[in-house]
Amino acid sequence: MAYNENESVSTVGQFLNGRDTISTKDAKIFINFGNHIWPMIECNQFAAKLEKNKEDVQTLGSRWKHKKTTSVEGTGTLGGYVISSNWAKYALPYIQGGKDLYFEATMEIEDPTSIAGKQTILFKDVNLDDVPFADFEADDDVMQWESDFTFEGVELVEAFTGFEE
Repeated sequence: MAYNENESVSTVGQFLNGRDTISTKDAKIFINFGNHIWPMIECNQFAAKLEKNKEDVQTLGSRWKHKKTTSVEGTGTLGGYVISSNWAKYALPYIQGGKDLYFEATMEIEDPTSIAGKQTILFKDVNLDDVPFADFEADDDVMQWESDFTFEGVELVEAFTGFEE
C-alpha cells in the first residue's frame, strides 16, 4: 500500500515523540521453575527472537527465488550478575542423572513516561545452552554471567496499547 499524503494521520501524531520510546531500564524478568517464581533482579541482559527456517522455492515463469517458511526456532541470550547459586542448584541434577533444566521466562516492560503502555511476553520451555558457575578476572569488575538459550513456545500475554490503529 502506498502512502497518500491526503489521508488522515493516525491519532498518535505525525512524528514519534522521544518520550514515547521505551527505556530498557523498565524491563523485568521472572523465571518460573515449576511452582517457584524467581524475580531476576540480577538480570542485566535479555534478548529473545524467533528465527525462521526458509526453504527455496523456484518456479517456472519467474526469475524470483521464492521462500517458504517451514519451521521456527526460538533463541535468545540471558545474562546477569552472580549473586546467588540458583543456576548451579537447578542445573546440577541433570549432570547427576536427573532431568534437564527447563523453565518459563516472563518479560514485562512498562515505561511510565511512554504512552505505549505495558507489554508482557511469556517464553515457554526455555533451556540454557550453558550453565553459569563462575566468571571472574583480576580487575575492577563484578561477577557476571551470560548464556544463550532456546525456547519452544511464546505467548503475548499483554500487548502495548498506546499506538494501536
